[in-house]
Amino acid sequence: MKNQEIAKIFRDIARILDFQGDNPFRIRAYERASQNIESIPEDVELLWKENRLTEISGIGKDLANKIGEIITTGTLSQYEELKKKVPQGILQMMEIPGLGPKTVKLIYEKLKIDNIDDLEKSARDGKLHCLERIKEKTEENILRGIEIIKKGKERLPLYLALNTANRFIEELRKRGVVKEIEVAGSLRRRKDTIRDIDILVVSSNALAFN
Repeated sequence: MKNQEIAKIFRDIARILDFQGDNPFRIRAYERASQNIESIPEDVELLWKENRLTEISGIGKDLANKIGEIITTGTLSQYEELKKKVPQGILQMMEIPGLGPKTVKLIYEKLKIDNIDDLEKSARDGKLHCLERIKEKTEENILRGIEIIKKGKERLPLYLALNTANRFIEELRKRGVVKEIEVAGSLRRRKDTIRDIDILVVSSNALAFN
C-alpha cells in the first residue's frame, strides 16, 4: 500500500464528509492528513512498521490506526461505509477540477444530478447557472473539468502515476549507483492526470542503466 493510495482514501473521506455537511475541523483533519502523506518522501508502510506514523504532521493516534487498517486490509471500513451513503457518481463528480463538494451537493439537491454524463448535458444546455453561486463562467469551467476527466481515461490519475514512479525509483536506488533521482515534468508539477512519467537520474556509473 503506497502513500498516494492512502492519501486518496483520506481525500475521498474528506470530500464525502464535506458533501454531507460534517464538522469542518474533522474534514480539515482528513484533508491535511491526505496532503501530508502524499508529500512526504518516506514510505508510510515503513513508518507504520516502525511505529513512527505519528511523526507525520497531522497524524495522531486515531489516524495512525486508520492507516494501519488500510495497510493491513487494503481499505478502511469507515471509507467503505461512507461510500454507501452517496451515489457512486458523486465521488466521480468531485474529481472534476474546480468542482468542490459543496457545489456538487447543490447540483445534486436542486437538479438530482449524480453522474458526470448528466452533469455535462446540463452544463451544455445551460441549466446549471440558474442555481445560486453558479454562473455561466462556472458552467464553462465545469465543462473544461469534465474534458480533463475524460482525457484522463487515456492517462493516469496523479496518485497512480506517483505510485508507478516510486516503484521505478525504488528499483533504481537498489542498484547502488544513484547519486540523485527525482520525478520531473507534469508529475513534478502535480498535474491532475499524467501521460508520461519522467524521472531524472544522476548516476556515478553511466553503464549502470544500459
